[in-house]
Amino acid sequence: MSVLRTGAILGGVGIIGFAIYSYFKKQYDLITDFEWKVLDLKFDSVSPNLLKGRIKFRFENKSDIEITISNFYLDMYLNQTYIGWLRDTRVFVIPARGFNDIEFGFSVNPQLLIKNAIDIVTLGSKLKDAVFSFDGVIGAKSGFVKADVKIKCDCSVKNMDCAC
Repeated sequence: MSVLRTGAILGGVGIIGFAIYSYFKKQYDLITDFEWKVLDLKFDSVSPNLLKGRIKFRFENKSDIEITISNFYLDMYLNQTYIGWLRDTRVFVIPARGFNDIEFGFSVNPQLLIKNAIDIVTLGSKLKDAVFSFDGVIGAKSGFVKADVKIKCDCSVKNMDCAC
């Protein structure tokens, strides 16, 4: 009789453990089930010492739970040359079955791109045909469950065609 009781207790603990695992796995899958795209990329000012711009993303939540983005980090590249990074720790909420448009400003030193004085003169025209790329991680969470979601994209500055 005690063997049966021990087996029942172990079986119950196993079922509870599997249920908890399944719950957290499902929550993780829901958190990572959102879509994003680049809505806009603008260079506001271009000078030999500073390149300022804005990038706007749309994060769309496909699940029935609200998702919070609490950490945003991107390495940025222009024509495959590293130009800097973007980090934002503000908290953004993506509602269940909804979306949120989020804009980030960035400033980088174009000296990383410029090799000589002729490049300084042609920098503005080069940006029109440039490919702006980024590679990073978004920290997303819902309730107790957190996930790091990798994002990567290449955008043609000329026609804002992004391959994400």
